Amino acid sequence: MKKSFLLFSALILLSFGCSSHPKNPEIDNLPNTEEELVFALPFAPVSYPVFKMLEDRVFEKNGIDTRLILWNTPDQLKALIIGEQADFFAVPSNTAASFYNKGVDVRLLNISIWRLLWIVSRDEGRNTLADYKGEKIAMPFKGDMPHIVFAEIARAQGLDPDKDFSLVFEATPMDVAQKLIMRRVNHAVLVDPMASMILMKTKSGPAGIIAPDLFRSVDLQEEWAGAFGGGSELPFAGMMAGASVLSDSSLIASFSAAYDEAARWCMEHPDETAKLAVKYVPQLKEKGVAEAMRHVQLKAVNAVDARKELEDFYQVLLNSKPALVGGKLPDQEFYYHP
Repeated sequence: MKKSFLLFSALILLSFGCSSHPKNPEIDNLPNTEEELVFALPFAPVSYPVFKMLEDRVFEKNGIDTRLILWNTPDQLKALIIGEQADFFAVPSNTAASFYNKGVDVRLLNISIWRLLWIVSRDEGRNTLADYKGEKIAMPFKGDMPHIVFAEIARAQGLDPDKDFSLVFEATPMDVAQKLIMRRVNHAVLVDPMASMILMKTKSGPAGIIAPDLFRSVDLQEEWAGAFGGGSELPFAGMMAGASVLSDSSLIASFSAAYDEAARWCMEHPDETAKLAVKYVPQLKEKGVAEAMRHVQLKAVNAVDARKELEDFYQVLLNSKPALVGGKLPDQEFYYHP
């Protein structure tokens, strides 16, 4: 019986597209050169405007070749930054600050992701983080953005994130999704589009048989606002320029303008954005991405204009774990301005 269940579950995972570590041979093998622009991006919504730019051949129309590197984990991103393997990087906001404060020649261009983090649960009755005290919760990226936000909210609410919860860390959001589908956990912290993909997949079809009744439970943006005040938008991620392009202000201006326009297009066209995302990242599912775009807040704000929100966020991290932002608030040069 157990073998039959495991075989059935494996078939569900294959249909779900949950390859834990999608292969990307470009990530280690090709150097960054002056002949092309290289974009280092995750599978997340911060990348979708760049996908739109690549589809529209924004740079090719001006005689500039482009290349895309998809990174899967924070460690891969950090290796790409250290190796200067790309010109533009999609990054968590604290990662940008940490590298800048360590003396790496990078600048934050914008913040574009302000809402994307949720607890997905089998228990519809849990509505706050405190409701999960004592529970086992899976999440991706130990020490990075999902874990950071979860832990800071918990501390602000008088909870110990290490003692009051049983946290299970996985390498990627897809690994977390597998644990939910396989019923190895009942609760998980997930980013969109994975949160939407798994919710839609388990509402119908074979996955619904073994993993029914999953719910979008706690909005961690709202929990943060309740814990620290202010609005429910968090400066999660944006685009960062590497040293290779910092001297070319016209190129950065062109990139920033095109990204802003593409971000607005993505928000206005969730279904078309989903088709585009799946074209560049086949592991994604079109309906799940389209649904995610109805929950994500994708809005490109120049880094200079987002400085207050960033510093408020960074200060919370400095108060508990200074290393998360490189030990100090970044100075004004961190926020790109021509």
